[in-house]
Amino acid sequence: MPGTDYGLYLRSVHALLLLLLIVSLLGVLHTYVLYPYLTLGAAERRCKDASPPGPIGDWPRVHVLMSVHNEAVVLPEKLASLARIDYPGPLHFHLGSDRSTDGSEALLHRFAAAHSATLTLNERRLGKPGTINRLVREIDTDGVLVFTDASVILRPDTVTELVRPMLTDESIGVTDATMVHTGVPGGGVGSLEDQYIRREVALKRAESCLWQAMIGPFGGCWAMRAAAFRPVPDTFLVDDFFLCMSAYEAGWRGAAAPEAVAYEGVGLRLGDEFRRKRRIGAGNWQNLLRFRRLWWPPSRDPLAYAFFSHKILRWLTPLLLSIGGLSLLALLLLDGNYWIAATFLLLMALICAASPAVRYFSAMNVALLLGLVDYLTGIKTNVWQPSHRHQDDG
Repeated sequence: MPGTDYGLYLRSVHALLLLLLIVSLLGVLHTYVLYPYLTLGAAERRCKDASPPGPIGDWPRVHVLMSVHNEAVVLPEKLASLARIDYPGPLHFHLGSDRSTDGSEALLHRFAAAHSATLTLNERRLGKPGTINRLVREIDTDGVLVFTDASVILRPDTVTELVRPMLTDESIGVTDATMVHTGVPGGGVGSLEDQYIRREVALKRAESCLWQAMIGPFGGCWAMRAAAFRPVPDTFLVDDFFLCMSAYEAGWRGAAAPEAVAYEGVGLRLGDEFRRKRRIGAGNWQNLLRFRRLWWPPSRDPLAYAFFSHKILRWLTPLLLSIGGLSLLALLLLDGNYWIAATFLLLMALICAASPAVRYFSAMNVALLLGLVDYLTGIKTNVWQPSHRHQDDG
């Protein structure tokens, strides 16, 4: 009967929409609520404060690498923090200017002359990953590489604490600093970004303790063994995540270093943070596909589970929210609940207008979605413009 067939079709569509809605909601809830709750809870039960480290004999040679593009505003404080580094082993600085035009190169020249640093000036824009690749080519495969950004201020013992876990465990190839935001306002974008980063710091520390593999370092200050380095592909945007996952792929493990504290000004401009998240979003998709064997299937091992739960679902959240929202709207319309559908749309608009947290969450997910568009249309360059981040004395 035609009417029976049509009714069966409607029920099938209804069931499919309901399934899409449930799967989408579960994906978002897992990455933002369940996974952090379960991981932090497990770490609190199983991870106790480590005993004080014993004496260490020979400290390895450390190479501090920094790529700079037009960051003369923050460079004086940054270079002063590098000069104050108190590391017990051999230490060498490798600085690269990616065609800076704002006076950054003059500051780098003075620092290089005073501290016997290696200074590399790009003849054309290479982007941060390309500049890092060039700097590392001049370094032996021995020792430890410490990557840092111009906007990040180090404490005198930051480098020492980044290296320490590698000396107590030979399987550790990647270590991550503890990022602390400065200049955090009482509200607005800066406060929300700070809350997000503090949550990420705690989650990565828990992953490090439970599985010896935090899912990606904070790109502003982290370290890896020189032997674990693999050149970043020419068009890849998120170099720190690529390098970290490459080390895991090669069999190295990772550790968060709670005492390796670094300071960075919090982002205060929504436009800057949106642009940065969009760029990261495009880079996320590059890494998602490049390292798909590390996260699929998620049940294979703890690294796959953590990678899928912490990052993959997080990167898919814009799509999950879109699919879930459209599925709910379609269900309401399919059932003839037109006024409820209109009320739902109005309610969503009012919540976004009234809640800064919801506006921030929505804006960042739109940025990630546009990053996907950028990835699908083709990424031809990885050159970047530094964010304008406030920096107070930390």
